[in-house]
Amino acid sequence: MFKLFKKYINLKKAERKILNQTFFWLVYATVLARLIPLRWFNHLLGEFRKEEFTELGSIQIEIIQLFKKNLRRWKRNFPWKIKCFEEAIAAKKVLEKYKIKTTLFLGVDKNDKKELTAHAWTKAGNTVITGEKGFERFVVVGFYT
Repeated sequence: MFKLFKKYINLKKAERKILNQTFFWLVYATVLARLIPLRWFNHLLGEFRKEEFTELGSIQIEIIQLFKKNLRRWKRNFPWKIKCFEEAIAAKKVLEKYKIKTTLFLGVDKNDKKELTAHAWTKAGNTVITGEKGFERFVVVGFYT
């Protein structure tokens, strides 16, 4: 326990800030996604079916990398499994604080048993932030900017 606290204290201020924001939004997104219907909170995700393409600067790419690093940290240490939709909401909200425009995509696909599976991922420009594993095979059914 003391080791984790020491690691936390030794982080740079910017990284600690993103770590704290990531924690808050992951918990918040978990409550939203698991307990509340999407139609009740979809306005928090942005405009539906509007995608904006933006070029990312070096500072924005660095912030995205810090977020991804901290997301991996929390996923290893949370007592529950973080799902792709929760990751996507957290990414959208954390990066929104840094004025990085992201798009949250929702997609579906059929698995080997012919059952529908869903997936969520976020992108900023051409950079996939969350949900990068296998997102290409999903058919986009909606997106929020």
